[in-house]
Amino acid sequence: MEPSFATVTSNSVFGADCFSKASRQRESSFALLYAGITIEKISAFVLLSGVDSGTTFLSLLLMPQHSLDPELSGFIHNLRAALPYLEEFHQQTFVIQLSGDLLEIHNSRIIEDLALLQQVGVRIVLVHGAETQISKLLAAEGHDYQTEDGVLVAEKKHLALIEQAIASANWKLLSKLRSCGKQLQPVTGHFLSAEKKNLAGDFASHCTGNVCGVELETLRQAIADSKLVILPPFSLGEKGRLWILDPNQLAFEVATRLRAKKLIVLDTTALPHFAKNDSSEMTTDRVQQWLDKNPDLPQTQRLQLSSLTEACVRGVERCHLLDGRVEGALLAELLTPKGAGVMITNSSYKRTRPARLSDLQSILEILNSPVQHAAVVLRSETYIEQQIENYLVFCVDEDVVGCCEIINFPEGSAAEIASLAVDKAYRNQGIGSELIQAATEKTRSGACKLTFALSTASSHVFTQCGFRAISPEELPEEKRKNYDFQESIVYGRKIN
Repeated sequence: MEPSFATVTSNSVFGADCFSKASRQRESSFALLYAGITIEKISAFVLLSGVDSGTTFLSLLLMPQHSLDPELSGFIHNLRAALPYLEEFHQQTFVIQLSGDLLEIHNSRIIEDLALLQQVGVRIVLVHGAETQISKLLAAEGHDYQTEDGVLVAEKKHLALIEQAIASANWKLLSKLRSCGKQLQPVTGHFLSAEKKNLAGDFASHCTGNVCGVELETLRQAIADSKLVILPPFSLGEKGRLWILDPNQLAFEVATRLRAKKLIVLDTTALPHFAKNDSSEMTTDRVQQWLDKNPDLPQTQRLQLSSLTEACVRGVERCHLLDGRVEGALLAELLTPKGAGVMITNSSYKRTRPARLSDLQSILEILNSPVQHAAVVLRSETYIEQQIENYLVFCVDEDVVGCCEIINFPEGSAAEIASLAVDKAYRNQGIGSELIQAATEKTRSGACKLTFALSTASSHVFTQCGFRAISPEELPEEKRKNYDFQESIVYGRKIN
């Protein structure tokens, strides 16, 4: 990962190692309503975390750190880490596609996690499949079924059994959600219209359909009324005819027409293995290139990735593919910077920006970590606060995971890139290079003729950004007078 300019302490965990380090923008006495989330809603986290119910939520937050045992301390830490995400997702619409297989897994807590997200203010539209239920019922009656391009072909002679299987899955899902709490309001119904799907195969008579319309106003009203909307994979068409729908196409149409913030697919298959150098965070172009290079990918997964990619192109901000069998995968994907699945986006969600005062604690934690590069000079909180306009930060979402300082010298002839540090969990991802390039561009905009940095060891990250080792004699006189260069390598870059 990124070269060792600085590291941070290992991340705490929430539940089953769910949460990684996130933004420390809130101090211990922060206001819960900053995120637009009520104490009643956020207390759902307490119920699922195993914290003693006799301990009040506010006492957990406001109690001095030294008075908490490790379990409670870890819980508080991770609750604070989750708040920026909850703030961002509050009252946002997520379309979540749930594989029918997940409804059959005993002791799966995925339904509880869905209910939790709804209760803390995420607006969920839940599309469920019924592939397992359909195949079992048809097999029990001695019938086989066919697919085309990964989509079930609903033959007319099997329609009654297929409808029964979907209705059974729908009822099971509705019952499980209702058991999660009286405040949860799951509803199901016909919010769609459908038409016959044109199939390439020679199927004499089939009832496989496509979504051709969505009752957007009715659907939006149900969402606004805090209903958790459940959409089964069938719908009526002209003359009241029933059409069986592909859950992938159904979720895609609903997400794009609603302009949902996220489209999430929860399945029971292993996640695709991208190239060694690829992360699980992919742009639409990279996913398409990968699909082109992997023609033997199972049709079901190809269809999922293609639908998610096209949804991003059509305006859904981010799309996710998760293995729903993994405990806590949904919460980890949504509420931690690392995630737990494949995320697809049509634009970069990582960026370098000028630091703000609200970034102060995050910068301090990165710079003041117990293990850090000797070239990173310790800075006090007062110093950083006074110089905050000279800092750049690298963000994943709004999580600060790297920083650097630009020190301008008199007459603007030279500038130093100092305090370059990257969170240990984010190294070897090019973040140091991004910060150096951004700092260089900022110095280039002025009258600066030399940008330089100091390191106690050879640093490839600077040479990769166009810097070279230079003599200390080339530095501004003020720097030469106030610094001991005996253990430092000086890297410099002339600015044209």
